[in-house]
Amino acid sequence: MIDWPPSRCEFPDNFIERMIAFDKCECELTCELLGRSSYHEYTDATVWDEGLLEDIHAAGEGILNFIACCSELNEKSYFGKRIVSLDIETTTWFPKAYEGFVNILGMSVLDLREGPIENSRLLIHQTFNMLRKKEKACHLLHLALDILNDADIVLVFNKGFDIKILNTIIENFCIEYEFPETIVDLKDSYRSLAHLEQFLKKKVKFRRLNSEKGKYPDYYKLFKGKGSKGVGKQIEPIGIYNIMDTLTPLYAFLLLE
Repeated sequence: MIDWPPSRCEFPDNFIERMIAFDKCECELTCELLGRSSYHEYTDATVWDEGLLEDIHAAGEGILNFIACCSELNEKSYFGKRIVSLDIETTTWFPKAYEGFVNILGMSVLDLREGPIENSRLLIHQTFNMLRKKEKACHLLHLALDILNDADIVLVFNKGFDIKILNTIIENFCIEYEFPETIVDLKDSYRSLAHLEQFLKKKVKFRRLNSEKGKYPDYYKLFKGKGSKGVGKQIEPIGIYNIMDTLTPLYAFLLLE
């Protein structure tokens, strides 16, 4: 069982929060899906579409298999650490994005501090600011703080975007949080996430099935919904896109070390 919800703060209106827990025990992989919604177009029971999770399952299983089979794991710099890989989704108009218009915050969490490595757990946590309002973006961080506060290493692709924007929100809303000293930017090793995923494709036969790089504007349009009131908002495939953009940097980081 996992702690649900992971945050003790009040759940805001017009938000969706969801979590996946992958557990590997004695070569068996289990998956638990959790979620809650205060947005009228989704219920707690409809925040996940299990038919779209194949690529997330494959990436999660690959990460835990690597950890379980790595004979030199205790020599890795991340051994004994809690790693949080994060990614945000914003408006497609970048000047507004840098002001703090953040709609989704996703995190993949791998804890290598304790317990038998072959029984590792991978957590995925994701929150949606469904009305896309800048003044509500602070709740994305409030709901993530219990996880972020316990991180030893934060992974990101393009620190100058994600971390800079999150720090803007932290400053604007006087949130008591400071990112850890160890922030690993995978952009230092790969020119793009597509390039990073090419590395994974060659190394571990990685592939995306239910989201594609280069189609973010299309996914964002679906997430916005129709008309001025945003009717019929779709949290997929943009939600899967966001989760995969946390899993792939984590997977590459583990393999690169």
